[in-house]
Amino acid sequence: MSMFQRITTVAALLLTLYLSAPVHAAGQTVTWQDVLNIASQYHPPGCPPSLTGATCQERQAYDLRIEIFRLLEQGKTPAEIRQILISEYGNDILAAPPVRGVGALVWAVPAIVIILGLGIFILIVRGRRPPVGG
Repeated sequence: MSMFQRITTVAALLLTLYLSAPVHAAGQTVTWQDVLNIASQYHPPGCPPSLTGATCQERQAYDLRIEIFRLLEQGKTPAEIRQILISEYGNDILAAPPVRGVGALVWAVPAIVIILGLGIFILIVRGRRPPVGG
């Protein structure tokens, strides 16, 4: 590990410890756990698709957590933070974006195909039954 990486790691650790201490702002206590709970709802740009803002270790995720912390310090609610982040990054920031358009079609088509397939299967099975009393 190079000297730069050591210094960066120590600085990040110290900053995390500092930010994890409760902060009194706008009459409420903001904890690092509050930040992580909110960050888990977002997918920072540059992070792998399977990681959220709470779990990704990339610089963009760290910056997002700091931004969320500052917004909470200012007394913003999670809903207000959501609107701020969407206006800044678009719907791509959401870990679970709203389902509409092609996305809704992608989810609906398999269900429709399964239901139609079951219906056709039932009709075929009923058509092969021998007549009653025959």
